[in-house]
Amino acid sequence: MNPIDLSPLLQGQPEFVQLIVIELFPFLLALIVILLLRWLLTLIMLRPLRAMVRRTESEFDDALLEASLTPIRIAIVGFSLLLVTVVFSFDAEVIKIAQAVGRSLLIASVFYGLAKLLDVVSLRPAAVQHITGLTIPERLLPFLNSLIKVLILALGAIFILQEFSFDVAALIASLGVVGLGISLASQDTVSNMFGFAAIVSDNPFKVGDYIKTPAVTGVVESVGVRSTRVRQLDQALVTVPNNLLTNAVVLNWARLEKRRLDVTLNFTYSTSADQMRAVVAGIRELLENTQGIDRETVIVHFINFSASSLDVRVICQVLLTDWREFTALKEALFLDIMGIVEGLGIDFAFPSQSVYVESMPAGGGPALQPPEGTEP
Repeated sequence: MNPIDLSPLLQGQPEFVQLIVIELFPFLLALIVILLLRWLLTLIMLRPLRAMVRRTESEFDDALLEASLTPIRIAIVGFSLLLVTVVFSFDAEVIKIAQAVGRSLLIASVFYGLAKLLDVVSLRPAAVQHITGLTIPERLLPFLNSLIKVLILALGAIFILQEFSFDVAALIASLGVVGLGISLASQDTVSNMFGFAAIVSDNPFKVGDYIKTPAVTGVVESVGVRSTRVRQLDQALVTVPNNLLTNAVVLNWARLEKRRLDVTLNFTYSTSADQMRAVVAGIRELLENTQGIDRETVIVHFINFSASSLDVRVICQVLLTDWREFTALKEALFLDIMGIVEGLGIDFAFPSQSVYVESMPAGGGPALQPPEGTEP
């Protein structure tokens, strides 16, 4: 079909104008066909789907349809482009490029649709554990979702590049060299990101826990991709890179199931054996009958003759993890122990040293001579 023959207006135009119209007419007609097909297929496919999801009470299908709209439109354009290359007679080079673009759009619609689908159907710990048997912390899911989405899009880009006859292997090798340079320049950032993944997966602490490390001691306020913020007891906020925390020994005081009470009581040597038996039995009975103490762990024994005291070791496990509650119980126990000791008439010992002065017998020692040059 020659557009010059159809239009008397064009027949009177210069030859170069006629040549331009002849070249552009198939493309304009193909564009019109693509737009018509896009409108028609959208009308046929999407309107019934919208009507169907409106009749349901679930919001999941609505979100799924909204996420699939753009991939469907991209696929329709790719299909229409492939169709017009069959209907219209273009040059072989033009057909080759158009078909490559059409197939690329179809591939892009598939992988882009998977990425959008991941926004709707994100990973969930229960689903992952049911399928794989692995337990994934809730905090790690956004990071994993983003990582999977990037992998999907990167895989789609590789397929699209293959449609245009790119040497993907050489490209990946080149990107590998570039990536090596980037990784060397940003190795701290990368190590911190992997440190974040390790912290979230191993879960050595969470926000609100009181931790102690060689670098910092305090309450965890936030765990970021690059660093963790810890509020010290002096209220200073310390930002610690994640890779330092993953390579350090972390003492998490918030994970205590019980606290150990271990104290040595010192009594004077004037304490009799009966008094010692009574005080040991009284303290043991006190601990075994105190609520909040694991009575199976109570140990009270007279253990040592020290230089200035008789020592009684008191050990037990307190079933309190809160520091304030633990110190309040210690205070009550120590006051009760003081009452037991006072009731038995025993005195607590303190570090002391005895000095013995021995006098010389009369006439038994050498006579003291006055210093030279003085009068006797």
